[in-house]
Amino acid sequence: ICRAQAPHSSNVGASRYCIHLFVFTALERMAAKNMEYPEDGSDMPLLPKDPRKMIQLCRQEFGLMTWTVAINHATVSTPIIYASSVLTEYAGQLSNAALYFSTLVCSLFFAAPLFAWLGPRRGLALAMALYSIYVFFFALASSMCAEFNKSGTCTAGKSGQLPAVLLGAVIGGLGSGVLWTCQGAFFASVCERLAEAEQRERSEVTAELASYFAFTFLAAESVLRAVATLLTSGGMQFSLAFYIFAGIATCATSTFWTLSTTDLKKTEPLETSQIFDKALSVLRLWSDPRLWALQCTNLAFGFATAWMAGYVGRHILSKALNSNFIGFAGAILSALASILSIVMAPAAVKFGKGPVLAVGSASFIALGLLSLVAKPDWGWGALMFYVLMGVGRAVYESTNKAIFADIFPGEKSAGAFSNVFVFGTGASTIAFVLGANHADMPEMYLMVTFAILTLPGYVLARNLSCT
Repeated sequence: ICRAQAPHSSNVGASRYCIHLFVFTALERMAAKNMEYPEDGSDMPLLPKDPRKMIQLCRQEFGLMTWTVAINHATVSTPIIYASSVLTEYAGQLSNAALYFSTLVCSLFFAAPLFAWLGPRRGLALAMALYSIYVFFFALASSMCAEFNKSGTCTAGKSGQLPAVLLGAVIGGLGSGVLWTCQGAFFASVCERLAEAEQRERSEVTAELASYFAFTFLAAESVLRAVATLLTSGGMQFSLAFYIFAGIATCATSTFWTLSTTDLKKTEPLETSQIFDKALSVLRLWSDPRLWALQCTNLAFGFATAWMAGYVGRHILSKALNSNFIGFAGAILSALASILSIVMAPAAVKFGKGPVLAVGSASFIALGLLSLVAKPDWGWGALMFYVLMGVGRAVYESTNKAIFADIFPGEKSAGAFSNVFVFGTGASTIAFVLGANHADMPEMYLMVTFAILTLPGYVLARNLSCT
């Protein structure tokens, strides 16, 4: 029958056609037995039905995402802590404010529809590319410092410094809003599939993967911050060091795009009305009181991030040691947070996430109180600020995000993680604007206030979930 229907006149051509058809049909049937097809016939990548293969695929994709995002983001977080030192204080504070405000706007209005349109894989690749552009513009701006003081901080910049760094900050902020929304939704999707395939409690899987991501994320940050210190201490200009970082960010982006094969999540074409609906999905969660109750950690962390980058680095560490040690101190912060994030997972399983969250809030409170008595002659004692921030950040990056994945699973995950960064970046934006206008103490008091409210907010959100 096949030979009779073959579009070839010769027997050899007809036979070859039939063999190809047979092989293709056989492979298609074999795939159908082992792969999961989308019900709507969309072009979602095939996923294995075999639980063992699903586990392997999920962990492989999660590992690739974790390492490439960690390296890419580390090239961005390093300029942030240097901004108020290698640029003029006004340019540094204002650029960080622009970066965080751009993140806030993107997270609030654009991240959710972009995620729904692009999916996690393409969304992450786009965000990482925008991050790379930000680092390039920061390197360009840092080359425009005209005068340095004895501690190595920039006191006067050329006319093009502020426009260059502000343009890069806006681009980087857009990337940040998209990246963390896509990463959070991807994280929630992996946790759901792994919990089903491994037949484990979902909260146990979220604690494990949040810990792994936080460890890798912070370890990469620690290494690159240490590299920045080594390069600049050896006589390399800050601008050249950050140009190298821009190249590293680009390589991480290319690696992710080349090696990642699936979203692990179905994406569908959006109509115009759906785009606006997705944009409002972030705001729609504001009617859920649990979201507001959980934001105290994000607000405290947002103010603490700005306090460390805008005030502690320039006014405490640079005077106690030297501006060249900012990268070294940041490496200590990230390394400590990386190690502690591994400890947080079993601690959260054994004692609950509440006690772990309390440790983080206590570190933010201590950070604020210590700032009131800090003196320039502390020397190496100034590193205590970075130790406290390391503890707080470990809790924020691991336990805090695991809590959001637990309370807002499934379709709510993208909107929930967008809100995490809406509130956190909103706090940082306010803090950097205050810092640019030399109103430093209000941001410190706000950090301490929200740190105090963190644990009561978590208890309230958990009780509301139970009811």
